[in-house]
Amino acid sequence: MYELTRRDRRDAEGAKGLAVGLIVGALLGAGAALLWAPATGDETRKVLRRGARKLSQRSSAAFGDVTEDAERTARRLMRRGRKYAAQARSVADDLIDEGRRYTER
Repeated sequence: MYELTRRDRRDAEGAKGLAVGLIVGALLGAGAALLWAPATGDETRKVLRRGARKLSQRSSAAFGDVTEDAERTARRLMRRGRKYAAQARSVADDLIDEGRRYTER
């Protein structure tokens, strides 16, 4: 009944790409930090904690953006759904009226 528009697909793909990019970037960054860490274990843990905090903040911001995009898309789809429902109601009312006129003959 409902087919996604190109814009809907593009929005969904963009959100997926962002999430995958965040995860891959975090993993690569953590791996690089461990491989090239010239510091002691305590210092490295502090750096990793700081990095994890920054990543968490960035992820929260990005998640907020994705959430806003999803809400915007949901509102657009709801408007479209209401429009189609109103059209379907109108057609159904017309058919009912026509059926009544036909049976009254």
